[in-house]
Amino acid sequence: MAFETINLGTHPAGTGGDTARSAFEKTNRNFLAVEVLSSAMSQAQFEANRAQNKERYAASGWVSFGNHESGKQVNECKPGLYTALTTPNTLLIGKAGGVGGSKTDNASVHIDGIVFNLTNQFVLTLPSHPTSTLPERMDMYGIEAEKVEISAASPNAYQGGLRGVGAAVNLFTATDQQKKDFFSANANTTYIGTDGKIYQWQLYKVSFSGTTDGVPSPSEQGYSLNAFGDLWLKAGKNLLYFGNVLRLNDGGYHPSFNPLGAAKFVGDTFWYNTAASITSRADCFNPTKLLAGSGSIATGKSGRPETGGRYFDAIYADGFGGVCRDMRYSANGVESFDYAGAAHKVYNGTYRGFEYLSFTKVNDPATQLNTLINDGALYVNDSNQWNIGDYLTFTSSNGSKKDVKIWAKGSGVGAGENWIRWDTALYGSITINKDEVIYPIQRRELPYYAGGSFLATEIAGSANNIYSTPQLKNGWIGGLVVNAASVWEMSRKTIKASAIQVYSLNNGSTWSVANLNIEGPTNGTPAGSAELVWISQYQAFAKQTEIAPNAVLAGIVPYNVFASSDYRPESGALLGESLIGKVLKNNAGVSVNNKSLLSCAIDGSGKLTSALNFDGVTHQALTLGTPANNSPAFKVVSYLANINQQAVPHFAYTELKHNGTNWGDDGKQAIVDNQSTKPNDNGVTVSVGTARLREPIGWFKNKV
Repeated sequence: MAFETINLGTHPAGTGGDTARSAFEKTNRNFLAVEVLSSAMSQAQFEANRAQNKERYAASGWVSFGNHESGKQVNECKPGLYTALTTPNTLLIGKAGGVGGSKTDNASVHIDGIVFNLTNQFVLTLPSHPTSTLPERMDMYGIEAEKVEISAASPNAYQGGLRGVGAAVNLFTATDQQKKDFFSANANTTYIGTDGKIYQWQLYKVSFSGTTDGVPSPSEQGYSLNAFGDLWLKAGKNLLYFGNVLRLNDGGYHPSFNPLGAAKFVGDTFWYNTAASITSRADCFNPTKLLAGSGSIATGKSGRPETGGRYFDAIYADGFGGVCRDMRYSANGVESFDYAGAAHKVYNGTYRGFEYLSFTKVNDPATQLNTLINDGALYVNDSNQWNIGDYLTFTSSNGSKKDVKIWAKGSGVGAGENWIRWDTALYGSITINKDEVIYPIQRRELPYYAGGSFLATEIAGSANNIYSTPQLKNGWIGGLVVNAASVWEMSRKTIKASAIQVYSLNNGSTWSVANLNIEGPTNGTPAGSAELVWISQYQAFAKQTEIAPNAVLAGIVPYNVFASSDYRPESGALLGESLIGKVLKNNAGVSVNNKSLLSCAIDGSGKLTSALNFDGVTHQALTLGTPANNSPAFKVVSYLANINQQAVPHFAYTELKHNGTNWGDDGKQAIVDNQSTKPNDNGVTVSVGTARLREPIGWFKNKV
C-alpha cells in the first residue's frame, strides 16, 4: 500500500510559512522522526480508504467467517464460531489449520468502513452464569469498535487494532523502527489526524447479561440501532451485535420447578430419586439440598437429562445453555447463488432456526356452574392464573374438545364465577354439562427462546393424573399428550432415535427411568397404562420459519417447487414441521418432489399473487406417492424478499392431505398473508400460508 508523506515544510517557526508546517509537528514536536511519519497514514487517506470499504461492502458484517475446530461448530451453515466446553463462559472464533471452508483460518470483520482481522482462537467471554436472582436469563455478545486518541496519557496502541488481544505498543517509548513498523502494519486502523494527533480505531469484544427473563437487547445497555440497522451506537462506539445464549443456572435441575438448572441434588441424585424434599423453585437453590459444586465443568457432575449432561458455566452450540441466534451476516451483498444455497440448507434441515419456548400446565380443576350452549366460555377456579393470549385445551365428558386462544377473562357476580373466554367466530361454541369437572390445560409462549437442536419435553397421561402428580403441578417447558391411543406420538419431530423417559405409576410417589426408543417414521412409542404419568425428553429442532405477510419479490428461480411427505430431516421433514405444524411420517414410495413453475404471477406492487385476474402461481403436477403411516405432506414455493435491506427467504406453502387415492392437489400455490385455509380438490380443508425464514441470510447491497 502506498502512503501519503506528511510534509513538515522548511520555513522556520514563527514565519508565515509556519501555517504550512504539519499540525502534527506542533502537537508532537520531538516525538516522531520524518522517516517514521512516512510510514503513517494521513487522515485524508484513511478516510478515503474507509469510504471505499463502505462502497465495497453491503453492510457492517463478516468479511470472512474463519475456520473452526472439527466437531465443535456452532452453526453448520456458517464456519468459524465454535465451542470450548472445558473453559467456562467461552466461545471461540477462528482456528489455525481448522475446517469449514473459509478463505482464511482467522475471521475478519467490517465495521463502518474499517476492516479488522481477528486473531485465531479469538475469545468471546460471556458473563458468569445465572443464579436464583434471575434463573431464566439470556446473554448477548458482540464486538465493538471506537476511535481512540493515542496520547501521553494513553500511549498504548494495539496490533491489528485489537484491544486486549493484539500486542500493546507504547508509541511514546517505542524506538523509531518499532513505530515505523507499527504504522506500516496498522494502516487499516491507525492514522495521523488533521489536528496532528494519533488516532486508532480499536476493536474489542463485549458481552452483557440480560436484565430480564426475556430476549436481551443492546438498548438495555443504552445503545440505539442506527438507521440502516447493522450497528448499535452509543457515545462514539459501534457495536456489532451478533449472538445470544440461553444460559443455564446453578440450581438443581427439575423439569417443573427449575428447567434451566444444571446441578444435582444431595447424595449425588437427580430430581426423580433424591431423598430431599423438592416442592418449589427455592428448594432447587437451597445449598443443603444440592450436591455441593455440582452442575459445573470442574466437578463433571450434572443433573440435566441431555446425553452427557450439561453444565451451567459451559456455552454450548445450541439448545439449553447454548447459542440461540447466530447473527454473523456476511458484509458482502447477497447474490442469487447465496439464496439458492440457503434454500437448499433449509430443505435439508441444516439451516438453524430459533423459537420461543412453550410452557404447559394442567391448571386447577374447575366445576362448571351452568350448561353453556352456543357460548365460548369456561368457568375456572382462578382467572388470574390465565393471561390474555394463553391457549386453552380441554375435553368434556361428552367428547367436546377445544383448543382455543383466550381473548378475555374476568369474574361474575356470583361466588366463584371466574371465567375465561375465546372468540366463537374463530373457534366455535361448546356445550358442557352442568357440574362437570374440567381439567383446563394451559399453554403459553415464554419470553425467551432456544436455537438449533434443543431438549423437548413431552408428558403423557390423563389430565387428572398429571394434575395429581406434585412434581408437575407447576407446569413445564414442553408439550402434552393427553388420552393417547396405542401409540404415543411425539408432538415434535425427533432428530435422535434414543431419548430418556421417566415415569410413575403412583402419581409421583416413586419414579422409574428407562431408555426411550422413538420409532423413526411414526415418531412414536407404544403407549402405557392408564395410570401412567410419563415424561419423555428428546432432541427436537427449533423452527426455521415464522408466519409472515406476502412480501415484494426480490428474487425467484423457475425450478422452485419443493414437496415432501418424507419423515427424514434431510428430506424436508423439519421445514414441513415448521410450516404446517405437523410431523411428516412417510417412509415408502416417492416422498420428495422438485418441480418447476409453469407460471408466476406478479401484481403491480411486485408481489406474487393468485388473484383470479392473473394466471397464478402454477407448477408441474406433483408425483408424490401414497404415504405410509397416514403421513401429511406439504409443498412450497420459495422466493427472496428485501426486508429492511436484509435478504429474507419467504415460503408460500400448502398442506397436502391424501385421501387414500390422491392428494387432491390442484397444481396451484395459493398466495395469502400469514396463514389461512382452503379446500383441496377432494373437498378437504388444508392450511395455506406465507412464512419467512427466521434468520436472514445477509444484506442486500444497494446498486446504483
